[in-house]
Amino acid sequence: MRTVLSALLVIAALLAAAVAGPAMWLQRNVVDEAGFTAFAGPLGSNKEFQEAASALLAAEATSALNLPAGLNELAGAVIDDAARGLYTDPGYPAAWTETLRRSHNLTFEAAGNTEVAGDVVLDVEPLVGLIAASVGSNLGITVPLPAELVIRMDEAKVAALLPALTKVGGWGSWLAGAAVVLLALGILVARRRGTALVLSGAGLAVVALVWLLGSGWVQSALGSLVAGPPMAQQIGVELGALARDSWQSGINMTFLAAALLAVLGVLALIVKRGRTT
Repeated sequence: MRTVLSALLVIAALLAAAVAGPAMWLQRNVVDEAGFTAFAGPLGSNKEFQEAASALLAAEATSALNLPAGLNELAGAVIDDAARGLYTDPGYPAAWTETLRRSHNLTFEAAGNTEVAGDVVLDVEPLVGLIAASVGSNLGITVPLPAELVIRMDEAKVAALLPALTKVGGWGSWLAGAAVVLLALGILVARRRGTALVLSGAGLAVVALVWLLGSGWVQSALGSLVAGPPMAQQIGVELGALARDSWQSGINMTFLAAALLAVLGVLALIVKRGRTT
């Protein structure tokens, strides 16, 4: 009876841990504003993303900036140059961070509001502001910005997932705590605790292996899930790569924890065998 109960508790612990890991990652890197800003920050220095973003930002700046009559033809080339040179501007890192922060807030606010259709929103006002300042400097004029510069990426599939991701992310800490308690109980009630430790370590290694395989699937899924303009597609591809790399440290730590449990189990079996001889 104790062996069966121990096995059930350990299995429940491993299942809880399998869900807890991704849930905690989602909460820290997707749902949380500061976490998402830090997670997606490196995207701003990615060359492929910058190339895709330049064309979209130039188009947005051209349509949004209220330039004096007679400067439109000249301004087109100046805006294009400013958009391509945006990434060397000293203010770019701060503007990119602010863009991520605003975009996260608007996207999750829409996703959590049942009265509006949730959507993936990109607030590019901080970036276009830098372009406007560069254009104004080159033309010797002051270029006013519109009150709002929001691009709706028309990513219905992604937007539909956000409420569910928010809920799952909130479960992470609870599931992790439950996994630890269940595992401890499973080992305590086991008749052969050394064996229970070894098997728990093996099970945890399987969980880490599933995460490792899943991280590759998530990368490809994000790349294929995002449609729309080239900038949106590039965001999906690059965020998928960032997610895979970010999750690797958690996978490595789980493999390490699995090895530690197995070693403790082997040591416990050796000690027990020594006492019985």
